[in-house]
Amino acid sequence: MEERPFSATISSGVLTVSGSVDEYAVIALRNAVREHTEDYTIPLHIDLSDADYLPSVAVSVLVTALRTAEQNGTTLTLVAEPGTIAQRVLLVCALPYVTSLDGDDSAPSGPSVVA
Repeated sequence: MEERPFSATISSGVLTVSGSVDEYAVIALRNAVREHTEDYTIPLHIDLSDADYLPSVAVSVLVTALRTAEQNGTTLTLVAEPGTIAQRVLLVCALPYVTSLDGDDSAPSGPSVVA
């Protein structure tokens, strides 16, 4: 399986992550989240459904972002459609997520992150 290059695009408060979030892309992911939350002070949805590769270093960036946003009194919502690589990774790592942005989230979310 050929990995696609990382990309992150923003639209209407949703940061859509695509491709491989490898050890080189995590810096770009961290910077994109920081920029689009104005240093973790405004809410943001991060849609990981189109991510091909989400290793532990990427999960670490997401955990740090979740905790920092919570400490600053805002929310960061991770989105991963059922059956995607991201959904499996978030489930195994017990990170909170929703399965869609439309409010029809039939799958259970993971537990809250403990600071």
